[in-house]
Amino acid sequence: MLGFEWEFTTVKTLTVDAHKRIRIRDANPGEVFACTDNGDGSITLRKVEPVQARPAKVRIEKRGRFSVGVLDRPISEAALKEALDEFP
Repeated sequence: MLGFEWEFTTVKTLTVDAHKRIRIRDANPGEVFACTDNGDGSITLRKVEPVQARPAKVRIEKRGRFSVGVLDRPISEAALKEALDEFP
């Protein structure tokens, strides 16, 4: 023996199509990856776990003549529009 060992890694070659998409054989539909440019011509992909939505906690406050529901966190404009679109 010469005192060193060879390390073999499997390198997969991926080709970008005309729509700037790459097909990853081991990925499932809907999975999200963060892409990092390493600056040396290589990129790193890391799988991003989805954030689980939790229900908002609401407390009722008396404001003047009205009772108002106050959330424990801000609500986005998109979520507000989606909620209001459910009512005719």
